[in-house]
Amino acid sequence: MFNSLITKSMSITEIYRKMALALAAGAVLTFSACSKDDPEPEVPQEEFKSVVFNFIELESHGDHYHQTTDTVQVVFGQDGNATKSHYDLHADAVYRLKVVAYDFAGREMQKEFVEEANEHQMFITGAQEGVLDYAYEDDKVGVTGRLSTLKPSNGSMTLTAVLRHGLDKSKTTAASWNDVNHARFGGSADFTLKFPLHVVEGDGHGH
Repeated sequence: MFNSLITKSMSITEIYRKMALALAAGAVLTFSACSKDDPEPEVPQEEFKSVVFNFIELESHGDHYHQTTDTVQVVFGQDGNATKSHYDLHADAVYRLKVVAYDFAGREMQKEFVEEANEHQMFITGAQEGVLDYAYEDDKVGVTGRLSTLKPSNGSMTLTAVLRHGLDKSKTTAASWNDVNHARFGGSADFTLKFPLHVVEGDGHGH
């Protein structure tokens, strides 16, 4: 009978030992999963939910400009196309272009392009000859600049704005804002956006 009790006692002890081992293994797994030394998940960079181009008409005051309340806003969808089929700017005017990019959490991202100015530059192509001129205002990045409308366009133009990332900016010093061969400077496109623009006489026919 005594031997029988010892056998039962050893069986219970074995069960407790196995349970203790299982709990210890679980604790190790839990610690490993929460370890601060684990690499953090990589957050996708420069992925946009939407981009907005704000063309704010300026008034000239000698050697500087004042912004007016007249703004033409071009909103782009995730497909890179403008959400409206028609946008007018007045001829013989100057506009400040302010590009605002939003990530999927609704946060603005355009400041990152200027903070990394040595890696970013925007080009705008597709304008008819002699209609537009553009001057960078942000260390030659292009997300803020002055757009001059030199004369009316012949109907609507389809413009393409490309923000390149990782290009060799030492080679773009002689390049213009509307260089159609910008891909030769290397890098890749952060965004490629298309929108129709009509430069009209006077007050135009609506925005």
